Amino acid sequence: MAVVLPNILYSAETWTVYRRHIRMLDRFHLRCLRKILNIRWSDRVRNTEAYLMRRQLRWCGHVSRMPEERVAKRIFYAELEEGKRKHGGQLLRYKDVLKRHMKKCNIEPSQWERQAAKRPEWRSMVKAKIFDFEAKRRSDLDTKRDELKARPPAAINYNYNINGVLTCPQCARTFAKKIGYISHMRTHERQQRS
Repeated sequence: MAVVLPNILYSAETWTVYRRHIRMLDRFHLRCLRKILNIRWSDRVRNTEAYLMRRQLRWCGHVSRMPEERVAKRIFYAELEEGKRKHGGQLLRYKDVLKRHMKKCNIEPSQWERQAAKRPEWRSMVKAKIFDFEAKRRSDLDTKRDELKARPPAAINYNYNINGVLTCPQCARTFAKKIGYISHMRTHERQQRS
């Protein structure tokens, strides 16, 4: 908490993070915790996304309370007068990331500036909303884990030919290992559904 997180999240308040960035930060964070503290994968460790969300929401509240002449506030509320959109998918903007964080924390994006005007209330609300987000994320993971555990094992019928080799009954392809046979049969199932 004192060395690793502040270093990897230095100036994270201003990042435009994609989900792939969050996954990379999570992997690095958990790898450091495993090496330093001998933490197992099954231990409950906070998600890096919650740290980023808290820092960015607090920062946007801070910027909204700044005087109008400050550069950070002018940049935060600025709009481009000229420019063209590229073909294809557009890059995320900082405001898009903030809106996504606010929606995940059940903060109304149209009302956040009014709420952020009062610093102590904003900080306590952000803290509470992040705590609720983290609790919901953990309960969703527990539910998903329980569903996977309760799922009955797949019934697989292995098809062996006369020579004792695994063979696909539909296309007569042969397999040396059962895992190849299983994935091949799933491919046939997907093709039949589409």
